[in-house]
Amino acid sequence: RVTGNLLHDNSQDLFMEVNHGPFLIDHNVFLSARSLRDWSQGGAYAHNLFAGRMDHRPELKRKTPFHKAHTTEVAGLRNIPGGDDRFYNNLVVGYEGLAPYDKAAHSMWMSGNVYLAGAKPSAHDREALVVADFDPGIELKEKPDGWCLEMVVDPAWKSKQKRTVVTTELLGKAKIPDAPFEKPDGTPYRLDTDCFGKKRNAENPAPGPFEFPGEKRVYFKVWPRKQPPTESNGS
Repeated sequence: RVTGNLLHDNSQDLFMEVNHGPFLIDHNVFLSARSLRDWSQGGAYAHNLFAGRMDHRPELKRKTPFHKAHTTEVAGLRNIPGGDDRFYNNLVVGYEGLAPYDKAAHSMWMSGNVYLAGAKPSAHDREALVVADFDPGIELKEKPDGWCLEMVVDPAWKSKQKRTVVTTELLGKAKIPDAPFEKPDGTPYRLDTDCFGKKRNAENPAPGPFEFPGEKRVYFKVWPRKQPPTESNGS
């Protein structure tokens, strides 16, 4: 799991290379020109803010190991046709959006995502909320006590699109290892708090890392946070 990170001013924020899943990428803020380079399959991306490009490609020549659940015991070797990914409740800003996943070989699951500033939904995302002319005006500022993020949101996103809380049950199993998305101790995930630990609206959680209030211009101290997640975090 990679959760609660602020990533910015990188050549690429996150490179997922030849993984078969299950892995969970949630509540991260990706602000570099390339948010994600995805040469993997069997991943889940939930409640992230993607403000850069997302590249997806197969890796057919290399066969890499997948493992039995919660162990490092090798269960087999497979190449990466790509796909078998889930994208739920993300904010996607600009560039090609999730359209590169149209060519994924395995099935894809997408729902609850909001596409801004020209970002394009994948054909797999049949319930996308697309607001092509909405510029969130994202600004990241370094101040003496940390990093602050300012952006414009539309509270109506929460009423225009029905979302569900992301859970282990919703995510299902990664295809190749036939393993569920669950915590290291085998207990299920329920992403019912935002990256600050604030309780989400269980009936219709907001998209992105923050359960934002009713205001249109929002301000968050994104690093360091007062209530960081208990699992992997960094900047």
